[in-house]
Amino acid sequence: MNPQLQRFLVWVVIVLLMLVAVSIFENFGAPRPTPPPPQNGSEWLLSLLISWLPFIFLAGVWIFLMRRVGRTAFGTPAAPTGAMLDDPAYWRGRADASRALSERLADMQSKRQMLEIVRAYEYLAQRAEERRRGPGTPA
Repeated sequence: MNPQLQRFLVWVVIVLLMLVAVSIFENFGAPRPTPPPPQNGSEWLLSLLISWLPFIFLAGVWIFLMRRVGRTAFGTPAAPTGAMLDDPAYWRGRADASRALSERLADMQSKRQMLEIVRAYEYLAQRAEERRRGPGTPA
Protein backbone atom coordinates (compact mmCIF):
# COMPACT_ATOMS: atom_id res chain seq x y z
CA MET A 1 0.00 0.00 0.00
CA ASN A 2 1.16 3.51 -0.76
CA PRO A 3 2.75 5.00 2.41
CA GLN A 4 1.00 8.34 1.90
CA LEU A 5 -2.37 6.63 1.59
CA GLN A 6 -1.58 4.55 4.65
CA ARG A 7 -0.76 7.66 6.71
CA PHE A 8 -3.93 9.35 5.48
CA LEU A 9 -6.04 6.35 6.47
CA VAL A 10 -4.43 6.30 9.92
CA TRP A 11 -5.43 9.94 10.39
CA VAL A 12 -8.97 9.21 9.21
CA VAL A 13 -9.25 6.40 11.76
CA ILE A 14 -7.88 8.66 14.52
CA VAL A 15 -10.43 11.37 13.72
CA LEU A 16 -13.27 8.84 13.64
CA LEU A 17 -12.18 7.40 16.99
CA MET A 18 -12.10 10.91 18.46
CA LEU A 19 -15.63 11.56 17.22
CA VAL A 20 -16.85 8.27 18.70
CA ALA A 21 -15.15 9.05 22.03
CA VAL A 22 -16.75 12.50 22.14
CA SER A 23 -20.19 11.06 21.39
CA ILE A 24 -19.77 8.37 24.09
CA PHE A 25 -18.56 10.75 26.80
CA GLU A 26 -21.18 13.32 25.89
CA ASN A 27 -23.90 11.04 27.23
CA PHE A 28 -22.32 10.71 30.72
CA GLY A 29 -23.38 12.99 33.53
CA ALA A 30 -26.65 14.76 34.24
CA PRO A 31 -29.31 14.77 31.55
CA ARG A 32 -29.43 17.99 29.65
CA PRO A 33 -32.58 19.64 28.41
CA THR A 34 -32.88 19.68 24.64
CA PRO A 35 -32.61 23.17 23.18
CA PRO A 36 -35.58 24.55 21.31
CA PRO A 37 -35.43 24.31 17.53
CA PRO A 38 -33.91 27.34 15.79
CA GLN A 39 -36.27 30.16 14.96
CA ASN A 40 -34.64 31.23 11.71
CA GLY A 41 -32.35 29.60 9.16
CA SER A 42 -29.11 31.33 10.22
CA GLU A 43 -28.91 29.92 13.78
CA TRP A 44 -28.11 26.37 12.63
CA LEU A 45 -25.28 27.73 10.47
CA LEU A 46 -23.86 29.63 13.43
CA SER A 47 -24.06 26.60 15.72
CA LEU A 48 -22.40 24.43 13.04
CA LEU A 49 -19.60 26.98 12.66
CA ILE A 50 -19.05 27.20 16.41
CA SER A 51 -18.96 23.43 16.84
CA TRP A 52 -16.50 22.92 13.98
CA LEU A 53 -14.28 25.92 14.76
CA PRO A 54 -11.83 23.99 17.01
CA PHE A 55 -11.29 21.32 14.33
CA ILE A 56 -10.73 23.95 11.65
CA PHE A 57 -8.29 25.79 13.94
CA LEU A 58 -6.32 22.60 14.69
CA ALA A 59 -6.14 21.72 10.99
CA GLY A 60 -4.86 25.23 10.22
CA VAL A 61 -2.19 25.00 12.93
CA TRP A 62 -1.16 21.56 11.64
CA ILE A 63 -0.80 22.82 8.05
CA PHE A 64 1.11 25.92 9.22
CA LEU A 65 3.59 23.85 11.23
CA MET A 66 4.10 21.30 8.46
CA ARG A 67 4.79 24.03 5.90
CA ARG A 68 7.17 25.72 8.33
CA VAL A 69 9.36 22.63 8.68
CA GLY A 70 9.33 22.13 4.91
CA ARG A 71 7.13 19.08 4.70
CA THR A 72 3.68 18.48 3.32
CA ALA A 73 0.76 17.39 5.48
CA PHE A 74 1.36 13.71 4.70
CA GLY A 75 5.01 13.79 5.76
CA THR A 76 6.63 13.90 2.34
CA PRO A 77 9.35 16.50 1.67
CA ALA A 78 8.19 19.67 0.01
CA ALA A 79 9.25 20.42 -3.56
CA PRO A 80 12.62 22.16 -3.96
CA THR A 81 12.41 25.91 -4.41
CA GLY A 82 14.64 28.88 -4.97
CA ALA A 83 18.34 28.32 -4.41
CA MET A 84 17.96 24.53 -4.18
CA LEU A 85 17.05 24.31 -7.87
CA ASP A 86 20.38 25.87 -8.89
CA ASP A 87 22.48 23.99 -6.33
CA PRO A 88 24.31 21.00 -7.88
CA ALA A 89 25.19 19.68 -4.41
CA TYR A 90 21.48 19.36 -3.61
CA TRP A 91 20.82 17.20 -6.69
CA ARG A 92 23.98 15.14 -6.12
CA GLY A 93 22.88 14.52 -2.54
CA ARG A 94 19.50 13.31 -3.81
CA ALA A 95 21.30 11.09 -6.34
CA ASP A 96 23.54 9.60 -3.63
CA ALA A 97 20.56 8.92 -1.36
CA SER A 98 18.67 7.26 -4.23
CA ARG A 99 21.75 5.22 -5.16
CA ALA A 100 22.06 3.99 -1.57
CA LEU A 101 18.38 3.05 -1.60
CA SER A 102 18.77 1.17 -4.88
CA GLU A 103 21.58 -0.90 -3.37
CA ARG A 104 19.23 -2.11 -0.62
CA LEU A 105 16.48 -3.16 -3.05
CA ALA A 106 16.16 -6.85 -3.90
CA ASP A 107 13.75 -6.53 -6.83
CA MET A 108 15.66 -5.92 -10.07
CA GLN A 109 12.88 -3.90 -11.72
CA SER A 110 12.69 -1.58 -8.71
CA LYS A 111 16.48 -1.30 -8.70
CA ARG A 112 16.49 -0.33 -12.40
CA GLN A 113 13.83 2.30 -11.84
CA MET A 114 15.74 3.72 -8.89
CA LEU A 115 18.93 3.89 -10.96
CA GLU A 116 16.98 5.79 -13.65
CA ILE A 117 16.01 8.27 -10.95
CA VAL A 118 19.69 8.51 -9.96
CA ARG A 119 20.60 9.34 -13.57
CA ALA A 120 17.86 11.98 -13.66
CA TYR A 121 19.22 13.60 -10.48
CA GLU A 122 22.73 13.58 -11.93
CA TYR A 123 21.37 15.24 -15.08
CA LEU A 124 19.69 17.90 -12.94
CA ALA A 125 22.98 18.48 -11.08
CA GLN A 126 24.72 18.94 -14.43
CA ARG A 127 22.04 21.39 -15.57
CA ALA A 128 22.35 23.32 -12.28
CA GLU A 129 26.10 23.64 -12.85
CA GLU A 130 25.45 24.94 -16.37
CA ARG A 131 22.98 27.52 -15.03
CA ARG A 132 25.51 28.67 -12.43
CA ARG A 133 28.26 29.11 -15.01
CA GLY A 134 25.96 30.97 -17.35
CA PRO A 135 25.19 30.49 -21.02
CA GLY A 136 28.08 29.99 -23.42
CA THR A 137 30.70 29.30 -20.72
CA PRO A 138 32.80 26.19 -21.39
CA ALA A 139 32.73 23.34 -18.86
